[in-house]
Amino acid sequence: MRPNTGPSSISLIVRSYVTELRQWIGRLVTGYALACGFMLVGAAFVLVAAGVGVAAAFHAIELHYGIRIAYAAIGGGFLLLGLSGLVMGQMLFKRPAPPLPRPTRQADMLKRSIAVPVAARLIAGSRAAGGVDTTTRALAAAAAVMLVGWVAASRLRRKPDAVED
Repeated sequence: MRPNTGPSSISLIVRSYVTELRQWIGRLVTGYALACGFMLVGAAFVLVAAGVGVAAAFHAIELHYGIRIAYAAIGGGFLLLGLSGLVMGQMLFKRPAPPLPRPTRQADMLKRSIAVPVAARLIAGSRAAGGVDTTTRALAAAAAVMLVGWVAASRLRRKPDAVED
C-alpha cells in the first residue's frame, strides 16, 4: 500500500498558510477601518465645534455676556472631543503594521509529510527484500538517523516563545 502523500498534503499546507494570511489581512483592515472611523468622528466634532463657536461668537456679541458662556462651554467640549478623536486616529495610523505570518508551522508539516512516507518505505522495503546487502542497510539506517536528526534540530532551533497551533 502506498501512503497518500500527493498534492493533498501540500494543498493542506498551502490552505493553512492562506488561512493565516487572510486572518492577518483581516486584522490589518480592521485596524485601518477603526482609525478611519476615529478620524471621521473627530473631523465631525471639529466641524460641530466650529459651528457652535460661530454661533457663540454671534450671541456673545449680540447679548454681550449672558448666553455666551454656555455656547463657549458646549463649543469647547465639542472641540476637545474632536481634537482627541483626531489624535487617536492619527496614533492608530502611525502604529506599526503587525508582522506577516511566517509559514513555520506549515514547513514543519511539510517535513513530517515527507519524512513519514520515506521512513515507511525504508522499513517496508527492508522487510520485503530479504536479500539486501549490509552496505545498503547501513546507508538506509544512516539516512533515517539523519532525517530524524534534521527534524529534531529544526525543533530545537525554534524560538521558545513561538506559538504552535
